[in-house]
Amino acid sequence: MIETEYLKSAQQAVTALKWEVSFSPKPGLVDAKSNGSHTDMDIDLFYRSADSLLAGFEEMIRVSYRHPLDLNLREEVGRIGRMSEKDMFKATNGINTHKGAIWSMGLLISVISSLQTNDLETIFAGVKKLSRMPDKYVPVTQKTHGMITKQKYALNGAKGEAQSGFANVSKILSFHPEADDYDIWLKRLLLLYSNVNDTNVVYRSNLQVLQQFQTLSAEIVVSKQSVLDNPKFRILQEFTKEYNISPGGCADLFAASYFLKHLN
Repeated sequence: MIETEYLKSAQQAVTALKWEVSFSPKPGLVDAKSNGSHTDMDIDLFYRSADSLLAGFEEMIRVSYRHPLDLNLREEVGRIGRMSEKDMFKATNGINTHKGAIWSMGLLISVISSLQTNDLETIFAGVKKLSRMPDKYVPVTQKTHGMITKQKYALNGAKGEAQSGFANVSKILSFHPEADDYDIWLKRLLLLYSNVNDTNVVYRSNLQVLQQFQTLSAEIVVSKQSVLDNPKFRILQEFTKEYNISPGGCADLFAASYFLKHLN
């Protein structure tokens, strides 16, 4: 029988997804104050989507509990993930709100349940191992934004982030690791903006826009000013509007970072 402390990580994952969409402001992204660069999404939609994922996350934890990180587990987690996508699309009337989050959160909670650990380095190593295993049941005709931009620009996307052991998540959790205040979290988000080759941004624009977006975000992080007092943050907000870009890959990693920061 699964110990409650591991099963509860499914609810913690849902909570992290709700925290992410509520966190405001997030240039280009849906938050509590703005729909960002989206006309078909709002915070209520993301809340419904997050709630729809709870059962799938719980099932991933059950099948992973004490199960070795092997190909059988990889394929089973993938199967549940695809079922969770269907639950998400049903809850959102076909809008893709959390497909990337199902992948990232699914890997994290599965590794945690398999290895029965809250140690970050162990979790990252487990994610790297599990995500690099091939899942022969993935539909070959299914092309994501990440796959399209990877072919065009040689970017890794969500799959590459996981296969790196979530190197960018590890990086932002190392940024003032003891802190948990608002400005630090906003700077952590901007660290993701500046480091992640977000295929969502490239898909909506091009590689040059991504690079400008990353540079501007990095300049805000290194400033000693609080983010909201920094004029460049307002420039970043206008930049995302001008190019209609939405760093959705960063949003998924931001939620994953909050989830890992508050593991207990």
